[in-house]
Amino acid sequence: MTDITALTAEDMAARLRSRSLSAREVLAAHKAQTEARNSTVNAFVTRDWDAAEARAAELDAMAASGAFAGPLHGLPVAIKDCFETKGLRTTWGSRSFEKHVPDYDALHVARLRAAGAVITGKSNTPEFTFSGQTSNLVAGTTRNPLNPEKTVAGSSGGAAAALAANMVALADGSDLGGSTRTPAAWCGVVGYRPTPGLIPYAPNPAPFDGLSVPGPMARSVRDLVLMLEAMQGNTPRQPLGFWQDLPRLAGLEEAPPRSAGRVALSLSPFGACVDASVQAAIAPAEALCQRLGWQVAADAPGLAPLLAHGGIVRGQCALQIQTQLQPDMALAGESFRTACAQAEGRSLAELAAYQKTRAAVWADVSSFFERYDFALWPTATGMPFSAGLRDSELTEDWRTVTLTPPLELPSISIPFGTSSDGMPAGLHITGPKGADARLLQFARSIERAGRT
Repeated sequence: MTDITALTAEDMAARLRSRSLSAREVLAAHKAQTEARNSTVNAFVTRDWDAAEARAAELDAMAASGAFAGPLHGLPVAIKDCFETKGLRTTWGSRSFEKHVPDYDALHVARLRAAGAVITGKSNTPEFTFSGQTSNLVAGTTRNPLNPEKTVAGSSGGAAAALAANMVALADGSDLGGSTRTPAAWCGVVGYRPTPGLIPYAPNPAPFDGLSVPGPMARSVRDLVLMLEAMQGNTPRQPLGFWQDLPRLAGLEEAPPRSAGRVALSLSPFGACVDASVQAAIAPAEALCQRLGWQVAADAPGLAPLLAHGGIVRGQCALQIQTQLQPDMALAGESFRTACAQAEGRSLAELAAYQKTRAAVWADVSSFFERYDFALWPTATGMPFSAGLRDSELTEDWRTVTLTPPLELPSISIPFGTSSDGMPAGLHITGPKGADARLLQFARSIERAGRT
């Protein structure tokens, strides 16, 4: 029999529904895989096998009577350690919350449970998600399952590592400035940043800015949409709503018509210096898109002016979390202290200048997406750096993932070739705000064509 942990989440769910697999069998296989790999990879901050086994037994009893909890019935899922989980420790990677056990679930976590997910533990994250290196003073450093000397990036590095090592079928992440997408790229999985509001973030330390959003992560686009269907949907508990068509698994394979439209491809967007081997890995996307009927032009949206305001955006987000959660800053690590320091001494004039730039860029990007359906570029500019680097030593140029969130543009990273070190490269696909369903359909067509 095929290794259970190597199955797609979709296939696993089908076998659970046909009862050719039980939830307890699925959980036992993932438990064994996690115990075998986690000592090296360190994907998890906290594991809770007792609660997971009790839930799996409950789901098997339901199935025996012909009932199923939902589309994720029996699937092992990791929850990022920045989202509250009822009865399961949530630390935010902070020593201030090292023993914190919430008495409620974040809204999307409650939805995953209701859909039948079996939560096995909390995936590692840098403190309050503020680093490109998944490391903190509570749980230490997460390492890349494909090469433990290498990083998983941040901040959803524990989630990406757990997926790449087959420890779970699905995982959630959060994305403020690339936190689902870069870890996905360097671990060879799929990471998605949706239009803000598509997946509710409740409670949210900064509910009005739309910058940090929950997002699904998986080993394929179809698996990702399976999870997204359970997470998505508006709620009066969040001020940001959604207004787009909801992505659905049933419509994902619909083929676009020939001469489907226009896409833009840039191998070095926004003035980024992209490693030559990463460019070489992504370059075949042009011919692939053309084979699928798309016209391809060398172009990219005009996001570069936002680079001048990166410090104020990062500082504002850190300050909002500090104000809301009130951590003891004497216990904080380097990455979060540095992020908070970026807010010090900032003026309202600087904020107004940022908003002026943001408005001008929005106008340019709106015009861009009247000419193109999607924009493609490398997810990361370089190759995975050492897992041992401190936050201040990181070598990646993050502009390929940090410039889309201020415009609330849905973006996905899918595996696409390898760089010269043999590690995965990621193809980054961005669409206009609210175009999540079309974007995921397009990403699936690229994924499918790339495998044939």
